[in-house]
Amino acid sequence: MALTSILADHAYVKAAGYTYPPTASFRSIQQEKEISGTVRDSKGAPLPGVSVQVKGTNRGAQTNASGQFHLNAKSGDVLVFSSIGFAPQEVTVGAGTTVSVKMDDNVKGLNELVVTALGVKKTAKSLTYATQRIGGEELTTAKDANLMNSINGKAAGVTISRSSSGVGGSVKVTLRGNKSAQSTNQPLYVIDGIPVTNYTTQQPNSTWGGDGNTTFSPGRDGGDGISNLNPDDVESIQVLKGASASALYGSQAANGVILITTKKGKSGIAKIEFSSGFTLDKVAYKPKLQNSYGETEPGSTNSWGKEISNAPDNISDFFRTGNTWINSINFTGGNEKAQTFFSYANTHATGIMPGNELNRHNFTIRETAKFLNDKLTVDGSANIVKQNLENGPSSGLYFNPLTGLYLFPRGKDLSPYKNQYTQFDNTRKIDLQNWPFNEDVQQNPYWIVNKNPSTTVRNRTLLSLSLKYDFADWLYLQVRGNIDRTNDTYDARFYAGTNGVLAGPNGRYLMNNLTNTQSYGDVILNFNKQLGNFKLNALAGSSILDNKTKGMSGDSFLGDLYVANSFTLQNMAPGSQIQTAREAHSQLQALFASVNLSYKDLVFLDLSGRNDWASTLSFTPNGSYFYPSAGLSFMLHQLLNLGEPVSYAKLRGSYAIVGNAVPVYVTNPVNTLGVVGGTIAFNSVRAFRDLKPEKTKSFEIGTEWRFLNNRLNFDFTYYKTNTINQFFQIAIAPGTGKSQAFINGGNIQNTGIEVLVGYDVIKTNDFRWNTSLNYSHNKNTVLELADNVDQFILTPPGSNTFSSVLAKGGSYGDIYGKALKRDENGRILIDADNKPLVTSDQVFVGNPNPKWQGGWSNTLSYKDFTLSFLVDGKFGGKVMSMTEAVLDKYGVSERSGEGRKNGGVTIDGVYEANKQPVNKIDAATWYGALGGRDGVSGEYLYDATVVRLRELSLGYAVPSKVLGKGFVRSLRLSLIGRNLWYISKKAPYDPEVTMSTNNGLAGVDMFGLPATRSFGLNLNVGF
Repeated sequence: MALTSILADHAYVKAAGYTYPPTASFRSIQQEKEISGTVRDSKGAPLPGVSVQVKGTNRGAQTNASGQFHLNAKSGDVLVFSSIGFAPQEVTVGAGTTVSVKMDDNVKGLNELVVTALGVKKTAKSLTYATQRIGGEELTTAKDANLMNSINGKAAGVTISRSSSGVGGSVKVTLRGNKSAQSTNQPLYVIDGIPVTNYTTQQPNSTWGGDGNTTFSPGRDGGDGISNLNPDDVESIQVLKGASASALYGSQAANGVILITTKKGKSGIAKIEFSSGFTLDKVAYKPKLQNSYGETEPGSTNSWGKEISNAPDNISDFFRTGNTWINSINFTGGNEKAQTFFSYANTHATGIMPGNELNRHNFTIRETAKFLNDKLTVDGSANIVKQNLENGPSSGLYFNPLTGLYLFPRGKDLSPYKNQYTQFDNTRKIDLQNWPFNEDVQQNPYWIVNKNPSTTVRNRTLLSLSLKYDFADWLYLQVRGNIDRTNDTYDARFYAGTNGVLAGPNGRYLMNNLTNTQSYGDVILNFNKQLGNFKLNALAGSSILDNKTKGMSGDSFLGDLYVANSFTLQNMAPGSQIQTAREAHSQLQALFASVNLSYKDLVFLDLSGRNDWASTLSFTPNGSYFYPSAGLSFMLHQLLNLGEPVSYAKLRGSYAIVGNAVPVYVTNPVNTLGVVGGTIAFNSVRAFRDLKPEKTKSFEIGTEWRFLNNRLNFDFTYYKTNTINQFFQIAIAPGTGKSQAFINGGNIQNTGIEVLVGYDVIKTNDFRWNTSLNYSHNKNTVLELADNVDQFILTPPGSNTFSSVLAKGGSYGDIYGKALKRDENGRILIDADNKPLVTSDQVFVGNPNPKWQGGWSNTLSYKDFTLSFLVDGKFGGKVMSMTEAVLDKYGVSERSGEGRKNGGVTIDGVYEANKQPVNKIDAATWYGALGGRDGVSGEYLYDATVVRLRELSLGYAVPSKVLGKGFVRSLRLSLIGRNLWYISKKAPYDPEVTMSTNNGLAGVDMFGLPATRSFGLNLNVGF
């Protein structure tokens, strides 16, 4: 091929607007000039993100935050301006070099496209269910290391709980309440239409220690699958809350779907964007401790001693100021034939706890191209994540530096143990821990952060490919697939001298290496055609999902190490547990179809059906199961001719059934090799040969209204879900040869409402104020459990003072605990030793779920300045602080000091024996009975209501006239803050923080890491 032909066909030569031979190109360039301008809406407010393209060419640009743009064009060229929600505008270039454009709202925004299940785009008016979109700019205004934390308070019906694992920790996301007793209650995450793994490293799931087993392993949290994404790669997030919205995903999506649309290259636009965000993270609160009384006696662990004049602030000296750097750069370029998007992001964070650090690298490349006369579209992407987490904090008493820090006797200085956390042992000739206390497995906090180090490394590769062939403008076939591979390694080293309950005399080595590989593929045929007054959109397809987990682990705890402080597998002594994890392999195959039929764009009928075949239901007659959905929506403003001031009115309703996955291998459990010496671990669970999949039946009805030319909008939804066929593990009679069995049963109901209100308060040329409110209320009721099953305990073993319980007539997450005994008048019963009487059994004491929650978002812009803030709150519910219980017992809490100052604790009590009233009890006696890990947990319930200023941002976009025609085309600087102000908080800790993202332990704090306030700067530069 001739060189001139190669140059003439080169995509990027064409994209630049050049032609061959060169003489023609030079002549074209001489006629071009730089055109600049500003794009505003109908009220005069600047419009960012508007696409500007020279008609008939591949040249284009995009407006910046101030609505400004620059591009090269000739006199007579036609510029096409387009943006979602606005009518396209065409302007002819004249003799001048500046253009001013005003864009009118689209026809009530009715034709705006919304991403729905399987990545299919539909018009917003055709949807028969509630959905909510969160734009990429809302995720990056005040960035968080975990993407999902950035939507907290912005979406109605979405509850997000952060784990207490510090930087890089996972989050628990719940849509419209908890539904399943045994399965996950988290939504399905979908990236560009394809489901991905939300694989999470092992979570802490024991109140007092780590994982609740006899080896006292520390909990670890390397983050969930979605937390690893780069926020700057995300175009938008669509929340599909109900079963009708997510039914096409079948048994993967019983808890809703989070649809993530990522950025890709755009035709006619070549640009580079750089973003840098830096925040400082400060402890938002510390436990309230007394400074008036010292240790009980010299060498004592407790602080029930004599008065002291002052106490060193050991806590402030321990915590440090954390910081988070998130730097990202991306390149976008392309023409009509091919588009490229590439990005790199680096996240570096240091936690408030010494030694806690996170480093993450994200590499993303996405290529989109058209072939075969533009009929075939190929879209491929690769995402690579490399993450390293050092010393992720653990909750509970074990391996937690906060126990020794908080319980250290008042009045004593901790600094000697900070400067010398080790001491040389002349007998063993090695350094051991320097710490005088052992009660409740305390350790020197500085020993833990220096001599109990842990590292969690995640390597994740996500590869996706989509092929779409257009047979006609109304018919296409799409084939997609992805591979999501996550490898997590965990390495923990506990040096000799670690508390003997937690490690052997020579130390302890703990390691895990797990790899999860999920492969997904689907094929979809889509039909979309106008048939007279009717419009038919239909699809049919099939999918397959294959998931494998394998790996190995080692733990020297039961066998010790041969050589002290040598952390290798070969140094593990006999009795150590070294095992290859049993490979977990499951597969889900499906056929699905949907039909959306509309009449004159006034009435929309939506039907869908999906049939799943699940390998987890092998050996049962229920391996195949069907999920249907149906919905209707009506355009009331057109059907009823409502006229002004109603711009838009819609009524919608839907019903659907979806399923939930069941555990792998429960239908045919088998014997396995034991962890030591080739022994056999005999299966103790009866095979579940009649297992049925969980099913959630969902009904919702809603309405959407817009008034005053779209300035005021209102969205209301009522929903009701019932999750049946729950599976429970119960004890059975030993005579059967097995001790445990699974059964189906249960009916957990969620009912609630969601409200969204938005209003453009002010819209002028220079000043604009938009405000929005979201409100949601969910009521959860356990209508039924299984036959002969009154309660199901969600909390793992490890505590005998409280539990998270499912009970008939109760609600998901109910906390049961020990409570004080009272007489018929409500007075506390006191025994002869002046101690309160306590219930022998646990009783219901509270539920952590909020009664309702809401958020208030505001964006105010004046010329080139933008101020945005978000206030949100969760109202009602009760949370438990076992931290406070232990602080009380040790006499270090503020209330224990006040009790002594007041001559005792004032109570409304009565002696059990003689019925004489009791008004005061000695503080040491009272808190000694109530407090501690085995105390009266029911007395440590607090109102979970919390209202906060969650986000604040003040930004300035440098005008294009200031930047001129230089290398930098846009520049924006913002002051940002997160969690800056607790407007109201009644609990002694942040109720939003949870010990674990699993089903149990919600609403309980046990020496969890304090929440933080963050403030800093964000810089965005475009080239």
